[in-house]
Amino acid sequence: MFRFTLMILSLVCSYSLADNNYSKEIEKFAESLVFDKYQETFEITGEQKLYIKAIPITDRVTFSKCLVPLQGHIVGDKIKSKTAVKVSCLDATPWDLYIRVKAQILIPLIISSRPISKGEILSNKNIELIYKDKSRVRGSTFTNAQALRGVRLKRNISSKKSIRHKDICYVCEGDKVTITANKSGLIIKASGIALSDGNIGSTVRVENSRTQRIVVGTVYALKEVQVTF
Repeated sequence: MFRFTLMILSLVCSYSLADNNYSKEIEKFAESLVFDKYQETFEITGEQKLYIKAIPITDRVTFSKCLVPLQGHIVGDKIKSKTAVKVSCLDATPWDLYIRVKAQILIPLIISSRPISKGEILSNKNIELIYKDKSRVRGSTFTNAQALRGVRLKRNISSKKSIRHKDICYVCEGDKVTITANKSGLIIKASGIALSDGNIGSTVRVENSRTQRIVVGTVYALKEVQVTF
């Protein structure tokens, strides 16, 4: 009797596993339809990633394994953040099943890997690269960690927060900077002290360390300011 009970339990488990595996097969089929449609409809750049994932079929839904190839189409023939896909079986015991498939464009995003305090220098020790749903990214953010290495933070940031332009300065007030001037094709370099904060492309006031003259220049690299005469 004990052996018979074990055999029945084993058969039940095997049947459940088969059902679960077939559900996954149907989900993958729905995902492939959305993937192909997305590729036809939208352009994906090199740095972006396409994330396609079907919402799992609930255990409450019952259906038999289809004996012929599955058929399917996207409801409304449009891709949405959650696209409805109709999957059909057309064998002797036909059935229809509607599945929701998430479709997201993921973009690279630099975030804090731990809490970072105002004044800290950004490096591989406190920032990391993740991919996030493009529709959920707001503001001016960074996609390349290399562009932030050596940059100083202007405010406290908690863990797992995106690094924004307003949070950092390539040239910070009080920094020792290199002043580059281009005069009649002649490039002159001098040392100076920044009197204001700035990021790439913005203007800052700088005091020449030798002459004490105050000039206004454009930030073009980390702790480097360009002045035009």
